[in-house]
Amino acid sequence: MRFLRNLLIFVAVVVGLLVAIGFVLPDTAHVERSVTIDRPPSQVFTVLNSFRRFNEWSPWDAIDPNAKYTYSGPAIGVGAKESWTGNKDVGTGSQTIVESKPYDSIKMALDFGDMGQASATFTLTPSGQGTKVTWGIDISAGGKLIGRYFNLMMDSMVGKDYEKGLAKLKSFVEAMPVTDVSGVNGTEVTVAAKKIYFIPGTATSETAKTVLTDAYSRIGNFMASNKITMQGAPLTITTSYDNGQWAFNAGVPVDHNDVAPIGGIQSGTTYAGKAVQFMHVGPYEKLSEATKKAYAWLALQAYKPAGGVIEEYVNDPTTVAPEQIKTQLTIPVQ
Repeated sequence: MRFLRNLLIFVAVVVGLLVAIGFVLPDTAHVERSVTIDRPPSQVFTVLNSFRRFNEWSPWDAIDPNAKYTYSGPAIGVGAKESWTGNKDVGTGSQTIVESKPYDSIKMALDFGDMGQASATFTLTPSGQGTKVTWGIDISAGGKLIGRYFNLMMDSMVGKDYEKGLAKLKSFVEAMPVTDVSGVNGTEVTVAAKKIYFIPGTATSETAKTVLTDAYSRIGNFMASNKITMQGAPLTITTSYDNGQWAFNAGVPVDHNDVAPIGGIQSGTTYAGKAVQFMHVGPYEKLSEATKKAYAWLALQAYKPAGGVIEEYVNDPTTVAPEQIKTQLTIPVQ
């Protein structure tokens, strides 16, 4: 009996010590790892600012090839959400982008269900011609003693996964062409068809202004003669671009296009469906560069274009400074 009593006292002392120690252990844990990627911050940021390509470099994707992933909210940036359900090693959870600072950082809220919540952050720092990426996670024990002890193991547990993931991210991004997409950011949308009257045309950068001015003037006169009302900004729909020769349809959205067109004017509708939109602010002379960056941005996000870019000339260039001219670029995608 004395042995049993001593054993119980010993166990009580050990438990008491563990509880006492637990109360002085930190309630939070922070783990981070870094890697330098030989690509500009804008390129790395664009890859990370959504979950469209996350599983192409994720350290956990191969753990359960049969895991199910669903996506909700916007496709890119704040609100983008990925949820998963997998085997016992992958579990069930979600991650949501809650903060996005272009070319600087991305913050995500992690929800592991009964396992708790956490916060993860990608921090991007220019490093020579490349980008230092720091992937960090912050976890709270919520005051629970077992959680405080669990936090002691977080660095060894999560650190290895982060190292593996960052190595895969480095190889993944560095396999892409060097692309500076600074200044462009797309928004996935579903666009509705617009009724238009348009005139097909071709031009070079030197003749575009003259050709477009003539086309819009002819369409405007036709609309006035037939009491047709304009229903949006003038636009162009690119049909081809080859060796500096731009082929397009110059159109005007209207309330109805059932009046038989004349003089080379045609009636039709714009594209309807899934697209990505970009807003270019600046002189028309820089539209070509902005469009190239937009297509490069689409490639980084794994979008496949499904039609020519639609340029909508949002404001009147004769009433604002060149730096304030707005052009919305809409690119149909699959």
